[in-house]
Formats: sequence, C-alpha cells, structure tokens
Amino acid sequence: YQKGALRVQFRLSLAHTKEPHALAAWLRRGELQASEQEAPVYSEKTFRAQLPQLKALMAAQPTDFMPRLQELCAAAGVKVVHTPCLPKAPISGATRWLGDTPLIQLSGRYKRNDSFWFTFFHEAGHILLHGKKDIFLESVDYDEKDMEKEAEADAFAVKWTFSEEQERELLGRALLREEDIVAAARHYGTHPALIIGRLHHKKLLHYSVGREFLAPIQFDAGGDC
Repeated sequence: YQKGALRVQFRLSLAHTKEPHALAAWLRRGELQASEQEAPVYSEKTFRAQLPQLKALMAAQPTDFMPRLQELCAAAGVKVVHTPCLPKAPISGATRWLGDTPLIQLSGRYKRNDSFWFTFFHEAGHILLHGKKDIFLESVDYDEKDMEKEAEADAFAVKWTFSEEQERELLGRALLREEDIVAAARHYGTHPALIIGRLHHKKLLHYSVGREFLAPIQFDAGGDC
C-alpha cells in the first residue's frame, strides 16, 4: 500500500520532515473513511457546476459546513473526508482517485478557515485540471512539471477564493480599512478571512487588521491536527 499511497498530490509543510510510514497511515485512514460514503459516478460537468455553491458555502461558513461540503461534492461523485493529521505527517490535504472516484482528503492542519478553504479549492483544482492518471507526490524536491501543476492548482484556488483581479481592485483604493474588506468580501461573494489571510501573507495589510475573521476551523468530530 505504501508505495502506491505516496504517489498522490499532497500539500505538505516544507518546514517538516516527511515520514513515509506516517503519510501512508494517514492516507489509509482517509480511504477507510471514504469507503463509508456513497457517491454516484463522477461527473466533471456536475462538479464544475457545483463550484459557485461551494464558494457560497465558503462565504457563509456555517457551523455545519463539513457535511454540507461533503453533500455538494458527493452530488458530483467526489468524496471529501476530514482526517486529522498524524505526528510526522504534516499534510494539509491530498487528492487521489480510488478507481473512478476522486477523493479529497483534508486535515485542517493550520486550523484556520482561510487555509482550509484555500486547500479545498486547491485539491478541487487538481481533480478538474489534472485528471485521475496524473498522480504524484508533492515533496520538497519538486521537478519542473510538478511545480507547474501545483501552480495551476494554486491559480484555480485563487480564482475561486479571491481572484487576482479582485485583489488589484481592492488594493487600488486609497484606504483599506477593515470595513472596506468586509464590504469587498460581500461584493465578491467570498469570506473576509480569504482576503485578510492573503493580504497578511503578502504583507500588504498589517497583521493587527482583521484577526477576528481568521477563525479556527471546527469539525463535528475528530478535532484537527
């Protein structure tokens, strides 16, 4: 199992050492969780059609977001599971195909709403852009081809969380107050955390601004890592 399990698309913390046995155990847990879910035959057309609803769920961030996320994806034949990460397995998410069924496995590693949703859309991008035969390990030593695919998945996630065009429009304003960000999130159909997290990461917004919107992710069961 281990050899095959590690040939998947990961989002890993590059600051930590990856342990093959821990990664394999985490992946196996996800497969067991997925085996308990029912889903119809995968439909790329349906999954693409669900993206606006998935974005709306991200913007609303209800307390029952996880079962609703699973339900929306399952309608397109995509399984989504939350698997708390294990020691020595610093994984945010993974995407792979179990036969003809795509699986998105999320850990909630960074325990924040903006990180969780960006990871989800990143993994969704792998499914829609790269197909079931295009599987590989995201490791510290990327080759050029893998880097291109990671960049494509990131660009997909940016598009569906807070696009570059929207970012430029927002930054073009003379002032960027917290209330401006909240209004922009409402206008763009996203959540303030996705805007604030991005601008903090790029050091375009002071870290004291909007911290209350960067909320911990809470799952129904199992906690996070």
